[in-house]
This record gives sequence, C-alpha cells and structure tokens, in this order.
Amino acid sequence: MSLLKITTADRFEDDVLSASIPVLIDFHAVWCGPCKASVPALEDAAREFEGEIAFVKVDIEQEPKLAETYGVRSVPTFILIKDREEVERFIGQASRGKLASVLEPYAGGGQ
Repeated sequence: MSLLKITTADRFEDDVLSASIPVLIDFHAVWCGPCKASVPALEDAAREFEGEIAFVKVDIEQEPKLAETYGVRSVPTFILIKDREEVERFIGQASRGKLASVLEPYAGGGQ
C-alpha cells in the first residue's frame, strides 16, 4: 500500500488543511516525466517520515481549482503545509536528498 494519498478538492480540507501533522502536496500530471520520476523518492520519504509528515498527490488536470488556488504554474510542484499555512515550496523533480533537506526540519514536531 502506498503512503502517497490521492486527494481531491472535496477531501482537501480533511487531508491537508485539518491535518495534525505537516503535509507535503505533490501537484503533478499523468503526462509529466519528472513527476513520474519523483515517485520513488516520494515513496521512500513517505516511509521514512511516516507518522510525522503526510504525503498527498493532486492531479492538476483533475483538480485545476486547487492548482490555481496554490499558484501552481508547472509540475511537479511540491508545497509543504503546516497549520494551514504554506511553509515550503519547490518545483521540479524531487530527489531523495532534496526531500530530506526540506522535510527534516518539520519532522517530529519541529519548527
């Protein structure tokens, strides 16, 4: 079972905004090569930070209003939400090292 949860506009409040831990949102598209290439690193990070940071995926073609709300102009775009606020953002293929450097400060109740 994947720890990368697919979310929709209908579930976004519960899955992201009301979460008790930080949430990394992966805004992606099925046709996007760097999005697909990021999945193994995301799955590794989801296992490493399980229970400390949640991981959700938003397909920008299925949920264009969410992409617009968050100003997503290219994919993949990763946004870390903590306490209903955006605290980090980066664009482009996610490597394991990039994910670790962004997420570690927020793991275990940090920041």
